[in-house]
Amino acid sequence: MLGDLATADRIAVLVPGVGTTLADFDRGLGGVARRAPAVQARHLYDALREQAPRQRVAVVAWLGYDTPDGWGLAVATEHRAAAGAAALNRFVRGLAAQRPVATVTLIGHSYGSVVLGLAAPALPAQVTDLVALGSPGMGVDRAADLATAARVWAGQAAGDWIRRVPGVRVLGLGHGRHPADPEFGARPLPTGGVDGHDGYLEPGSPTLAAVAALVLAS
Repeated sequence: MLGDLATADRIAVLVPGVGTTLADFDRGLGGVARRAPAVQARHLYDALREQAPRQRVAVVAWLGYDTPDGWGLAVATEHRAAAGAAALNRFVRGLAAQRPVATVTLIGHSYGSVVLGLAAPALPAQVTDLVALGSPGMGVDRAADLATAARVWAGQAAGDWIRRVPGVRVLGLGHGRHPADPEFGARPLPTGGVDGHDGYLEPGSPTLAAVAALVLAS
């Protein structure tokens, strides 16, 4: 956690995806730093401080669920995401109780965005924005079906391999239309120059700057 939750007026919570464990939380999957939730949180916190030095902000990298490990049935289904969504709702409600005047932005990367989609209907009013980055789907085919008053944002880079994952949901497999598909109805985030699946929150990324701006505007 970066910043002070007890005084923050803007709180961002990062929800990671496949293969993230406590063992690689700080160093990144495969030793690749930009895949590490702790590193991504630092980049976002720095961007927030750069854009609004006087704003009281906090960023939490949250790993409160058992992420799928690699490719397999667990990745294609919602079982892990459903458990994560319940845990995320408990966590966010705790934040809202601790700091009811703060607004909360939830940012899901990859499978983490599936968690956001399943959590959406039960989130407290303090959650103003849901952000899906490199998302395989959020469990529905339209943003309106998330049953939330929060604004929904999505970004998918041109070179992100997630584009090759079918945006369908059949017999319990798949996660629905990609949120970056215009027909989904999410607000688009800029992704020009983003490198691959894990570069959305890298310094210099237009996505990072845009996410920081929307956190501050929430």
